[in-house]
Amino acid sequence: MKWTVNILSFGLLAAFVSAAPVTERQLDIYQLQISCPANKNVDGRFLSLKNNTLGVFDGDDVSPVRVYPVESDKEGCNELHTYPVGIVDHSLGLVGPPGLLTLVDMTNPRTVQPGEGTVAEWDTFRISDGKLSNDVDGQWLAFPNQGNSWMLKWSDGSAMITADSMIVDVMYKSAGEGRYNGD
Repeated sequence: MKWTVNILSFGLLAAFVSAAPVTERQLDIYQLQISCPANKNVDGRFLSLKNNTLGVFDGDDVSPVRVYPVESDKEGCNELHTYPVGIVDHSLGLVGPPGLLTLVDMTNPRTVQPGEGTVAEWDTFRISDGKLSNDVDGQWLAFPNQGNSWMLKWSDGSAMITADSMIVDVMYKSAGEGRYNGD
């Protein structure tokens, strides 16, 4: 009989918890757009995601990536998380050998353990005057990929760079508001 009372009280508690209102917050959503007036193939195009890499891609299966900023623990920096918000945390990150980092989608970025000789950053983005940059001095470079696609990398100037890359700016453009039901 005692276990029946325990189960009944647990059931009532579960009913009250599930009926509690869910906290909802508004998110400012952004898209990332390439600015490169010297190359009309990429100028004005939005970054999209393909195989966990961000860049400029053609095709019906790609759409502009949408992000929302979260203040980083590093002063003046931001994390850029992808929207819509899912069960698994996704954030934009920079991964690769020191000096030339590829812009990627990172799953659960706080748990990423880069291998030896590899850097992984997700909390070092700076947003200023509508432009996206990194906490480390440097510049965005676009590298040609298959077809009319381009991959985006951050260079601090210390790595060897191929002649077919070009300097671009990444613009931070408003894409409206979104909702997040969580803490």
